[in-house]
Amino acid sequence: IINKSNNSNSEKKWLDKKYKQYGVKSNDLLTLKIRMDEIPVSLAIAQAAKETGWGTSRFAQEGNALYGQWTTNEQRGIIPEDRDDDKSHAVLKFESLQMSVQAYMHNINTHPAYYSFRVVRRIAERVQYTDPISAKVKFLAAYAEIGDAYVEKLEMIIESNKLREFDRFEY
Repeated sequence: IINKSNNSNSEKKWLDKKYKQYGVKSNDLLTLKIRMDEIPVSLAIAQAAKETGWGTSRFAQEGNALYGQWTTNEQRGIIPEDRDDDKSHAVLKFESLQMSVQAYMHNINTHPAYYSFRVVRRIAERVQYTDPISAKVKFLAAYAEIGDAYVEKLEMIIESNKLREFDRFEY
């Protein structure tokens, strides 16, 4: 679609849907591409492993919640057992694992907290940086309350489990 000079009606409808979905108001294809760009498989696996205790968490098992995304709508989530009395969040639950992954990708690709991640991802692609995971993961400190310690844990999970090997596969 990006490289075509004339798109079909169905392609235009798909683009309009994606512009809305990813919050691109100017119908700018380059901005949409940046927002829809890939998240390295190694990073997605590492975050899911960290957020779910390798799939053992109550949130993963009861709500297909792989990434610990919060919601303020308790009807759409699972209330943490150790939640402080003054808090009102829940962990977002999903009908399927696929829906959890889609929500994670949308979150990373649209939330202002991950803007730097998206910029570095784009730069790393342009200059064909040899270790793009290291460049990108550093900009996910905002994903967890523990900040930089979260980044260190993700890097350790990626390295110790050789998850970079998954980044080489085409899907």
